[in-house]
Amino acid sequence: MDIPSAARWLLLAAAAAQFVYAVRALRPALRSRPGERVDPWLAFADPAVGVPVTLALAFGNLPALLAGLAVLGPILTWQLVRSLAARRGKPGRTTPA
Repeated sequence: MDIPSAARWLLLAAAAAQFVYAVRALRPALRSRPGERVDPWLAFADPAVGVPVTLALAFGNLPALLAGLAVLGPILTWQLVRSLAARRGKPGRTTPA
């Protein structure tokens, strides 16, 4: 893959921002209680796995990109499932009969 240098710098900046988000999300994940462990760890895993994926894309490493996407896919899917389940279970929301 041939990545233009401007896009490479933008991807490196995005990876740095994802790293900051991952570090910020680590403390709540470590402090989470047994009943609420999944959401904080998903909030940490998303940017933490996104950093290598973004770096692999920036440097044009296709095997590392595909491996990272194979790990990131289930994380994003599980976040979507949990958000849909939380939205469906909100009290006060009426459902059509």
